[in-house]
Amino acid sequence: MDNRPITLIYDPITFKGGSKVATSDALTLCPTTDQKFVVITADKQYWENTEFCQQDDTSVYHLPLAKWLTRHHYGVLYWIEQYVASLLLLFFIARFSKVTKLIGASGPGIDMPLYIVHQWLNIEVIQWVHGNVGCSRSIGRCLTLASAVFYLPSAKKSMRIAIEHYFKSKTDIEDISAIASNYLNCDHYYETINGIAASRWPTRCQTDFPVGFWAASLLKWKGLDTLIDAMRHAQMIRPLALNVCFIRPKNTELPVSKAPVILKYTTWHQDPDNLDEIRSQSNIFISTSHSEPFGLSILEALASGMCVLIPEDGSYWDQKLTHNVNCVKYQPNDPNSLCNALLYTFNQREVMQQCCQNALIIAQIYQAEKQYAKFAQYMNSQLVTA
Repeated sequence: MDNRPITLIYDPITFKGGSKVATSDALTLCPTTDQKFVVITADKQYWENTEFCQQDDTSVYHLPLAKWLTRHHYGVLYWIEQYVASLLLLFFIARFSKVTKLIGASGPGIDMPLYIVHQWLNIEVIQWVHGNVGCSRSIGRCLTLASAVFYLPSAKKSMRIAIEHYFKSKTDIEDISAIASNYLNCDHYYETINGIAASRWPTRCQTDFPVGFWAASLLKWKGLDTLIDAMRHAQMIRPLALNVCFIRPKNTELPVSKAPVILKYTTWHQDPDNLDEIRSQSNIFISTSHSEPFGLSILEALASGMCVLIPEDGSYWDQKLTHNVNCVKYQPNDPNSLCNALLYTFNQREVMQQCCQNALIIAQIYQAEKQYAKFAQYMNSQLVTA
C-alpha cells in the first residue's frame, strides 16, 4: 500500500506565463521517492508537457469552472469565486486523502483558496510569489500564515506593504513596519531568483543576419503596442526583420493588445510549439514590459546569446545589465526611444555581437539547479522531519 504523502499544486491561471514555467522548473528538482505530486490547474496541457509532470508520481487534473474563478480581483464576486474554488479543492483533497502540503504557484491573491482550506483543515501552505502583491489585508494575512514563502526580490516591497496593511487593521501597535520586517526576515521567507533548467536551456541563436524577437502575452502591460509603434517608425528608415511570439490570455478582465496586425517584415506566431527554434533564428530580443518583476523571457534570450533591448525602468534586468556591454537600453513606454534603440542595434554590428557574447556569460549564473536549490532543500527537509 502506498502511504506516501501528497503535495497538491494549485494553478488557476488559464494561460502560460513565467510563473508557471518557474514553478514547474523548481518542482522538477524536488524528490519524488518519498512523496507524490498532484497538479490542479486551469492549463492542463501546459503542465502535462513539462519535465516535472513526466515523472511517474505526478498527476495533473483539470480545475473545473476555471474560466469563472479568476475573473474578479476584489469585492464580493472575488470572494464568491475563492470559496467556490476552495470547495473544489476540498473535493480533490478528499479524493486523495493524504494531502499534507499545498503549493500556490502564483501569489496569495490568486492562490487565496489554499488559505481558506488551510483554515478549515490546517494543511501546510507553501507560497510562490512571482510578482507584486496587492495592498490587501487578506493578502497580508496569507503571507503571515504560509509555512514557507519563496519570492522574487522585486515583490518584497509590496509584500511588506500588504503585511503592514493587515496588522494596521488588527492591532494598535504604532511601529507596524518593524513587525513586517520581522516576518520578511524569518527563516521561512526565501528570496529566490528564477533560473532555467538544463533540459530547457535555449538553443544558441544565429549570428549571420540581425532579426528581432519579441515573446510575451498580449496583456497590455507587456507593451506590444509600444513595439508596434516603434517598428513602424523604424521601418520608414530601413527594413527590420521581426519574429513575434504571443500568447492570447483567456478569461481575463485585464486589457489586452491586438495581434496579429499589419507590420512589414514581421512574422506572427501564436503560442508556437517551436518557440526555441524561432528564437534561435533571431538574435535581438526586445522587451517592452512595464516594470517586469523578473523577466524570464529576457533570461532565456541571454541564455541563447541574444542582444537584449530593455527599458531603463529600474526593474531587475535594468539593475543587472549594462548598456552597450551586455544589453541596449531605451526609455520605457517611449516608441521613439525604442525606435532609436532598434535602429542602433540593427546597424551597429560590433555592439550587437559584444552584447551577444557577454549575454552568455551572464546567463550561466541563472541555472535552475542553483537558483531553486533552497526550494528543493526545503521540500526535502520537510520530508525528513515529517
